[in-house]
Amino acid sequence: MITERQEELAALHALGLLEGAERDAFMAEIAGNAELGALADSLSAAGAELALAAPQLAAPAGLEEKIMAALPTPPEAAYFPLARFAPWAMAASLVLATGWLTFQILSLHDENEHLQAELRLAEIASQTARNELRQRSLLAEAMIKDLGAQLRRTENLTRLKVTALVSLAGNTKEAQAIAVWDSDQQAGLLTFDKLPITDQSQDYQIWVVDPAYPNPVNGGVFHVAKDGSVMLAFKPDQPVRKADAFAISLEKKGGVPKAEGPIVMLGKLPDT
Repeated sequence: MITERQEELAALHALGLLEGAERDAFMAEIAGNAELGALADSLSAAGAELALAAPQLAAPAGLEEKIMAALPTPPEAAYFPLARFAPWAMAASLVLATGWLTFQILSLHDENEHLQAELRLAEIASQTARNELRQRSLLAEAMIKDLGAQLRRTENLTRLKVTALVSLAGNTKEAQAIAVWDSDQQAGLLTFDKLPITDQSQDYQIWVVDPAYPNPVNGGVFHVAKDGSVMLAFKPDQPVRKADAFAISLEKKGGVPKAEGPIVMLGKLPDT
């Protein structure tokens, strides 16, 4: 792996700015490091191309006329050669090349560090999401097992409908809820985890959505333990012909005959 210091030395070497012991030490490094040697060769080639591509510096205005006037006998059809200014043009080109190469090296270094930081953040976010999904899956599995233990006495489990309720309000976004409905018994079972505790003036109320009724059927009210967990059986106060969904609303203390408060969780039951 090439270090930042080695990159700087390679750039200086390409521009012919390493001298003496520093140059000898760098040449020794190149001899033992193929990757560094390839970088030095690449930068040298780029520097040569830039030097050739850089515009040549023009001589100062009027310089040629002054020199010609100073000569005792102007030569016939002769022009003053400008080759003596070539070293200055080459030097200017090398300065430009040095600045360009330095800028490119620093830019690539900063871009590489930025990309590595973004990659690390993406890996952390991905791992966090995987952990959260794993925890939610384990929680849902445990909740379903608890429901199964409560329903062991049911003779025919094929008639049961199971659904997960999803949050519809910000304060219940962490809540987990599983509902089971037994159409023959006209009864259901609910289990919650991480459901926010209500204040003393409110209760959670269960509703069963049945297309036969214009309004959801009341399934009763319930309270939440301090740890946010609930497991309860409920029975609607009217016969339910076809349960399409369960809804949980936040109502005033004691509940209401018709839903008034906000629906905080909702779960659609599978079709039979």
